Amino acid sequence: MADPCLYSTIRVGKVDPETDETVEALYDEAGQYCEVIAQRLDTFYTDEYPANDLMRYLHWLDDPKMETAIRDKVHSAHITVEASGATLYAKLELDMTADLTIAEFEAFTKQVKCQYQDGWGAEFELITIPTSDEPVYLRLWHDEITFFTGAVKERFLEHRRQERTRFQAEIRSRTSPAAKPTTKTKRWTER
Repeated sequence: MADPCLYSTIRVGKVDPETDETVEALYDEAGQYCEVIAQRLDTFYTDEYPANDLMRYLHWLDDPKMETAIRDKVHSAHITVEASGATLYAKLELDMTADLTIAEFEAFTKQVKCQYQDGWGAEFELITIPTSDEPVYLRLWHDEITFFTGAVKERFLEHRRQERTRFQAEIRSRTSPAAKPTTKTKRWTER
């Protein structure tokens, strides 16, 4: 397994340094903050979450067999970010000994979502990350979160590019003036 990792969509926004309020959502324009956010992810810890290895916090209490199967295959899951153009994604760098089955993958991503929403990620979301211009925040969990493996990342990105191109074409067609005929036609009138 070369470079096993799990990507997910995220939310990033600019923060007013005086009020600590979000002033601008960055949507697909957060890639410029990749390095500073990655550094902050690497050094973030609390008493409850002393490391950014999410495997320390993932538990399957209702399914001990599943937990054993996943832990036998995934030894660590360190979180960072990666930019693809201007878009920033969360990236779990996985130390794995074998691929997960579909059921294991679904159970694993469900637990990662829980950590992003209510655990490690929720704690990280509370901090403001200073940058060279304006501070930003990172939200790992959101209603439209999508997970994808490194193997399907390019297909996912191509799909998003196609969606964006279609959307932009639709906007242009709605906002551009109607095209004028390229040839002149004679007007016939009855006398």
